[in-house]
Amino acid sequence: MQGVLQSKGLLSLPSNPRTRAFLAQPSCDLRYRFNPINPLLKSRTLNGSSLSLNGFSKFHGFVTKPQLVGQKNGKYPICRAEAAAASADGQPLYGEKESPKFMGMELVTFKKIIPLGMMFFCILFNYTILRDTKDVLVVTAKGSSAEIIPFLKTWVNLPMAVGFMLLYTKLANVLSKEALFYTVILPFIAFFGAFGFVLYPLSNYFHPTALADKLLNVLGPRFLGPLAIMRIWSFCLFYVMAELWGSVVISVLFWGFANQITTVDEAKKFYPLFGLGANVALVFSGRTVKYFSQLRENLGPGVDGWAISLKGMMSIVVGWGSQFVSFTGG
Repeated sequence: MQGVLQSKGLLSLPSNPRTRAFLAQPSCDLRYRFNPINPLLKSRTLNGSSLSLNGFSKFHGFVTKPQLVGQKNGKYPICRAEAAAASADGQPLYGEKESPKFMGMELVTFKKIIPLGMMFFCILFNYTILRDTKDVLVVTAKGSSAEIIPFLKTWVNLPMAVGFMLLYTKLANVLSKEALFYTVILPFIAFFGAFGFVLYPLSNYFHPTALADKLLNVLGPRFLGPLAIMRIWSFCLFYVMAELWGSVVISVLFWGFANQITTVDEAKKFYPLFGLGANVALVFSGRTVKYFSQLRENLGPGVDGWAISLKGMMSIVVGWGSQFVSFTGG
């Protein structure tokens, strides 16, 4: 051994080396490389001297896919550490096909983002119509005035919002996510459809107008606001439901659903673009409200323009709401 070290250095290689490809290794697992039973790691005789090649084999086990002289096939097995590093860098794994892309983005991403944008358009289109309708409906009603708004927001809207969130919390502990979504959104769509075709046309029959007038004569004009809420309670209920559409359907249902199906990187890229869709929805909904407002002006005498306008606008709200539900179901 000392003669070998003195004459040929620390490591002596045979004079006529044979090329060995690493494809002979059935696996790149570290257990295989360091397994003393592995025939590649057994000691070999070099020039009559026995020298262990464990250190040499271990060293080459960590070299990244070397190209040996005379080797025909350039494909090498990829170790598990290399595969993990490739997947962490966002690169496809060895032998894995890249998913199809369009405009630099995967088609799977488009299948999520485009329906989400359409859903956001539908929600904001309805919200603009409801927001523009609720104030005018309540303020211009018979026996009401603008002073009803503070009472509505304080004594009706706020308790209803708190009660709804408590109910939503209890339902979230009982129902699944899909059942909870439909349980919340369907009553809104049903109410707006029923208001346009049932509640408003029949409001003269179940509004307590006579009782409100008697109480106003007894209590005085200071109670005009609270008594107006009782006088036109169905209109006030429409006002509250329109307010809840903005806070519940947009903030809770839509963004909760979007956060469930999108990743953090997709949210960084596409969430700001939803604002563009919101502005487009405001343009179209504003033109819709203007159309129905002009329609009331062209009606003849004795025709209730509000009834016709509400039927048309609530039909649109129900239609876009149903479209929103269909997007989530798809």
